[in-house]
Amino acid sequence: MLSIRFLSRLWFTLLCVLFISSCSTQRLFINSDLPVIADDAKFIVLPTEIHGLSGSRTEREAVFYASFETAFKDKIIDTPKLSLRLKDNDFADVSWRMSHAMHRLVTDNACLSYTQGYQLALANGEANSKFRALDRDVYQLSQWLQQAYQLPRVPEYIAIAHIDSMGVSQAGKLIKYRVIAGIYSTEKQALERVVSYVAESPNHPKAILHDLDNLGFLIYRELFRLD
Repeated sequence: MLSIRFLSRLWFTLLCVLFISSCSTQRLFINSDLPVIADDAKFIVLPTEIHGLSGSRTEREAVFYASFETAFKDKIIDTPKLSLRLKDNDFADVSWRMSHAMHRLVTDNACLSYTQGYQLALANGEANSKFRALDRDVYQLSQWLQQAYQLPRVPEYIAIAHIDSMGVSQAGKLIKYRVIAGIYSTEKQALERVVSYVAESPNHPKAILHDLDNLGFLIYRELFRLD
């Protein structure tokens, strides 16, 4: 028999799906120039930064990261102490920069490559575009991941996500937040797919933690077009 805890979580997840769907339109961008992600593909999931939501930031980020990692199941590459090791090797902000940049890429520039973003910026007279440095840093990160975790080769894909507050209601009872997530192909040095949308939650630490505990699974479903 299914446990009560499992049924409760399933019911809560369904409510989250309905709630998110009702308050925002999900936008999924797929790079049609890249091959379809294989069923046996492996992913490294980078730690996520969460800005502006109530409660402990450390707790929020840990809860969501565990949810996002679990959603990938056996597709994930084990990377113990990744957050700490990223900080020690000056890669702590790369995930945040990737997420913000990819949101700008797909919404403003209609492209899925940091290199393309740099080229477009250059054509518009921006000599010091952040896309150029990011393209270099993501390449160095992928090389470092292979060496640091003694992988047989550079990981195929890097999964990233970011959550940003967009403000609370006048009564302070609801908070809006933007969800940005994506899959980056290290081989093609381009984004495979990106999802971006705005959702609402009760503005209470416990309610937010409940949402984050399920959000990793919901994002995974959107990225891979699962029903």
